[in-house]
Amino acid sequence: MKKIVFLLLASGSVITGYSQRLKVNNAVYYYKDYTTTKDAQSLKQAKENIDLASVNPDTKDKAETQVTKGQIYLAMYEAVRRTEEEKLMNIADPSKRTFAALQNTPTANLDSAYQAFSKGKLLDVKGKYSTELKTMANVEIYYDNTGRADFNSKKYPEALAAFERAYEIGGNADTTVLYFCAASADYANDFNKAKSYYQKMIDNKQGRGVTYSSLVNVYLMMKDTVAGMDVLKKGRAAYPSDLNLVISETNYFLRTGKSLDAINNLNIALKAKPSDFSLYLVRGNVYDNLANPKDSKGKDLDKPKDYVENLKMAETDYKKAVELKPDYFDALFNLGVLYSNNGRVITKQADKIMDKAKYTAENAKADIEYNKAMSVLEKALEASPKDKNTIFALKQIYTRLQLLDKLNAMNEKLKN
Repeated sequence: MKKIVFLLLASGSVITGYSQRLKVNNAVYYYKDYTTTKDAQSLKQAKENIDLASVNPDTKDKAETQVTKGQIYLAMYEAVRRTEEEKLMNIADPSKRTFAALQNTPTANLDSAYQAFSKGKLLDVKGKYSTELKTMANVEIYYDNTGRADFNSKKYPEALAAFERAYEIGGNADTTVLYFCAASADYANDFNKAKSYYQKMIDNKQGRGVTYSSLVNVYLMMKDTVAGMDVLKKGRAAYPSDLNLVISETNYFLRTGKSLDAINNLNIALKAKPSDFSLYLVRGNVYDNLANPKDSKGKDLDKPKDYVENLKMAETDYKKAVELKPDYFDALFNLGVLYSNNGRVITKQADKIMDKAKYTAENAKADIEYNKAMSVLEKALEASPKDKNTIFALKQIYTRLQLLDKLNAMNEKLKN
């Protein structure tokens, strides 16, 4: 009897094992039928069979099972993506339509396909399914495109997740995907990942000086100034003439209050890009701050001995920025405020004068500055009609110069 029982159990095991292998065969059959007919019922049957086979001990660790599962789940993902794209036929641009469809398609099936293909690749030690496994390239493309769609829509955490999977599938070889991993992490404020990916780019000699600049900025955002400066020094050594690194170093000097070092770097940058209006604005702002220093709470400090010299340098740079870009609001606003501030400095000096004639003459000088400020700030308001800082600055000037009609106009603007 013991022998008979043993043999019956063995026979049952054989039958069960055969049954599970049959499910794999059925899944293959239904999947192939689906690829030919696009019959949704065939795909459903393929899924039902492969799901059972992929959890059964007799078949789950077979390369054929996992590779077939990868193919089926990829087909399921593609079917949903096609449906989503068909819903968006009102979008005329094909690339925009495709990106929108990708964003609307859940990646759960794509994730399952990737996991199955990965497992199948490990199990396929003899390379029997190498042709079928090439389909993994499609999985990578879908993740990459999904990442680009999310990135373009500023959904940076989602983009990062998609790009990371694409990068993993590509065997860390795709430098473009690596860049998007770094940029997505950076924009998502995931600074630890951004730091890691930018460092990989540097190790690959990818992106030249701009990659060093990006990594420096990440360290500064993490408030690790020491590490940031170390990267900056290495970048400057590797690419001594790289303008991005010069600007990164300038930003560091500006953040740490090293104004003269910042000016030296800006001089270098302007030699390389003499028509860059933004560089003139930045340098003008540095001179402006030197002329009008403030304490940590923003309170005005005493004017330095070289106040007039720094004021003239700031004025020259702001005016050059406006010359290069006549509607440059920031430069116009800063120049107007520079004149207005100087008018206040002269007014304060006049208040100390006891002689009436001299007092009147000094106030006349202040009015000249206020008039210059008014002219420039009115242009700034044309460039940015709703900017409240400009409106308030003009109100103060109109009050000083007793231009009541213009003052009332500013009050009306504030009401609206």
